[in-house]
Amino acid sequence: MKRIYVIGGDRKMMEECKKENEEIKEAVEQLTQMSADEYERELYEIRERSRLTYNTEMNEARRKGLEEGIEKGEKESKSKIAKKLLERKMSTKEIAEITGLKEEEIEKLKDNQKIGYTN
Repeated sequence: MKRIYVIGGDRKMMEECKKENEEIKEAVEQLTQMSADEYERELYEIRERSRLTYNTEMNEARRKGLEEGIEKGEKESKSKIAKKLLERKMSTKEIAEITGLKEEEIEKLKDNQKIGYTN
């Protein structure tokens, strides 16, 4: 029944239907685009491209942020493990093998902890 109103041109009902049903919203937007004059159609296309570009960029930024956060968390976790192993006087080489950290990174951790032993 609502689709009849949308096709019939009842603006108020059309707006309500757009809010309730995504398919109707898309159909109304496409109908508006097809029936618009050339200038309005160009404006619509520009807005649509902008919206799609924005959504794409936001999704990409979100994905990158998650990746960076995961990497940072993994690095911090490895560093914590390395610090505990240093406290147990394990060698830099062994810690590197266990954690996957570079020996130079472990040496920095050792210096920061002020542990004064040699491997």
